[in-house]
Amino acid sequence: MTAVHRRPALPLAAAVAAIVAWGFGPLGVRAIDASAATIVMWRMLLALPIALGVAYLTGGRMSAALMRRSFVTGVCFAVSIVSGFMSFQRTSIASATLIPALQPALILLVATRLFGERRSRSELGWALVAFVGVAVVVLGASGGHDTVVGDVLAVVNLLVFTAYFLLAKQARSGDVHSWSFLAAVFLWTSIVVVPWAVIVNGGVAVVHGTDWLIVLGIVLGPGMIGHGFMTWAHHYVDVTVTSLLTLANPVVSIVGAWLLFSQALTAGQVAGVVVVLVATAAIVVHQRGARAAASGAALAEDLLDSPPTDGGPR
Repeated sequence: MTAVHRRPALPLAAAVAAIVAWGFGPLGVRAIDASAATIVMWRMLLALPIALGVAYLTGGRMSAALMRRSFVTGVCFAVSIVSGFMSFQRTSIASATLIPALQPALILLVATRLFGERRSRSELGWALVAFVGVAVVVLGASGGHDTVVGDVLAVVNLLVFTAYFLLAKQARSGDVHSWSFLAAVFLWTSIVVVPWAVIVNGGVAVVHGTDWLIVLGIVLGPGMIGHGFMTWAHHYVDVTVTSLLTLANPVVSIVGAWLLFSQALTAGQVAGVVVVLVATAAIVVHQRGARAAASGAALAEDLLDSPPTDGGPR
């Protein structure tokens, strides 16, 4: 069950910040002159000690029980990273971006059964509008050549990242410490991807020069802010809402490419960006109002359940 935060806007803000951070991930990868395997390996090796440090600084700890609980989530995250990076190399950016954007549809199919979540017709309508906008933006940036292998890798990324997303929500619904859980997930992910990267590269490959700063930016941005904030927000925001917000990911990436790499944006893409932003903003506003109402109801219930302290009703 999704908990109610005393400041309902804060978890939504954290989820939005996470999605913006995720959107800049592909830009950092593009800017680095190294193989995907090399980037993935150093991203995880640098992220792991930072995640462990944040976990302990925020009152968390590691344990055998936590490691057991996070095993499947960590493996899903590892497969998602590997398949996602490989899909960008083996198919068009349009396919590699648009296929994973189908994640909200999968989550909407199972969230009611798993978490009892239901979305209103207006939210579903805005979600459909957002997806149309995403399709316009991404297909307008189509480049490269589609391959069956690349498209299959993108589908694998869609499936395993959806599983990772749901497992993280399930863990946080059980009130697991968010940063400790993330550190455990990163540990399992490192155990999977580091040997894979060494095998693919034929040894331990490194990045050079200022690329280290970009890798660190990927670690701190998409890694710590993205996955850290989203893992924390899972305790307070319905997974259907956070998944719908991920529709903004491709928009952030493509607009970022326009700003950083001077990639052209067509008039149709600009219109698509506006549509996605308006639709996701509508979902956030609707959800903020719903969570505020739930917070007020929970506070009123607590006051009614509390015994009076002054000898009479309050």
